[in-house]
Amino acid sequence: MPPTLALLLCTAFVLCLLFVEKRESKGVSAAVWIPTVWVMIAATGRPIETWIGGSGTVLQGFSAAASNESGSAMNRWMLTALAVAGILVIALRRFNWSGAMRRQGWLIVLLAYMLLSVFWSEITVIALKRWARELIVLVMVLLMMSEANPLQALASLLRRCAYVLLPFSIVLIKYYPLLGRQYSRWSGVQMWTGVTGQKNELGRLCMISVFFLLFALYQHWRERSPENGRYQLWSDISIIVIGIYLLIGSSSATSFATLLVGIAIFLGVQWSKKITSNVGRIGLQAAVIFLFVYGTAVPFLGGSNVAAFTSVLGRDETLTGRTEVWALVIPARDRQPMLGYGFGSFWTDYRRQLYDIPTAHNGYLDILLELGEVGLILYVCWLLSWMRQLHRALTWEHGWAGFAISLLLMSLIYNSTESALNSTTDYITAVIFIVCWLAVYKFDSRSADGASVIQPERPMLSNKRRLGSTTAMAS
Repeated sequence: MPPTLALLLCTAFVLCLLFVEKRESKGVSAAVWIPTVWVMIAATGRPIETWIGGSGTVLQGFSAAASNESGSAMNRWMLTALAVAGILVIALRRFNWSGAMRRQGWLIVLLAYMLLSVFWSEITVIALKRWARELIVLVMVLLMMSEANPLQALASLLRRCAYVLLPFSIVLIKYYPLLGRQYSRWSGVQMWTGVTGQKNELGRLCMISVFFLLFALYQHWRERSPENGRYQLWSDISIIVIGIYLLIGSSSATSFATLLVGIAIFLGVQWSKKITSNVGRIGLQAAVIFLFVYGTAVPFLGGSNVAAFTSVLGRDETLTGRTEVWALVIPARDRQPMLGYGFGSFWTDYRRQLYDIPTAHNGYLDILLELGEVGLILYVCWLLSWMRQLHRALTWEHGWAGFAISLLLMSLIYNSTESALNSTTDYITAVIFIVCWLAVYKFDSRSADGASVIQPERPMLSNKRRLGSTTAMAS
């Protein structure tokens, strides 16, 4: 099949999927496309020039010449435009954003410390710009909260990302190999990247997409309404098949293993209603602390504590070169252990060339490099506060709260051998940020005229209480 024809057929298929999604997403405004596009940009991890310019064009040359520190000019303008559009929507809706943030004290402390760390950075101006980019996720979350049904808007966002990015990944891999494939620097084997910039990025895109769509199927099964959303059901199943195919083809062992663990965690949360007890809250917080300690220890132990798991997945003792990277980077961390090198300031162009790698392949080590031990402690406190709120959310929204808990624990597992936790502009962290915040949102924000923006769902009264209320009204 000619590549152009394949691209046209894929475009038609995606438009049909989006049409079905729009028809089933009642009450979701067009403004949700603002955070959706932002998440898609984060998921691809590529400069926008890559998609606009073809081979040998001026735009492609400009993209290749841009360094990590200077960044992509088109990405910068696009992200700025999305942030401004989001702020305008929030302002026009007169959303009580301060009320929505009042339970996020540890997040505010963490962001303040990130800003403070910029001033001992070697690249202060660039680090300050990177810190400002972190704030965009707050705009996107607040915009989602201002929707009439935030959880429905969240489902639309995740579904649209999967509907668009996964089918086009197939086309790029099969018909546009210069964009959809790369060669491994360690083995020289050709690997799939799809719309993303690296095979592990494709793996985590598939991991989150498949996990969400499986959750959507679970919700559909719980409702037991076969006539409701039948076309969307088949759309979800088709994308799940594509996602699993891409996940296997990308050979991203970390993403595949994390997906299986995430499914097990979600089923455990759904089957064990006792998780809402105090014991469940302590257990969830203990899991966060354990995974943080475990993941932080991985590079310092040379990966020996994960070697047994990786051998089952067919990985060598060096974890595909990760142990060598950790051995090189840890001495740099030891020179500034307490405060780190400053937010977004360790992986400069010089150090990327020196270590011949863009990240430490361990999210906890990257936090230590940038923010030091103080930053790592603040991260733990922030995620513990989220887990405490998610535990409470199980009492009124068990499905979405369980989904958010599973995603959060999946992220902590994933960051043991990959790096994504140290920035909210990273796809997996951005998605978890949005999902967790909306899952714990109690819908108690008030509009300027005092009316509730979203009314909380009231628990059903027992028959005896309803009968008593009716009798009292009659008398």
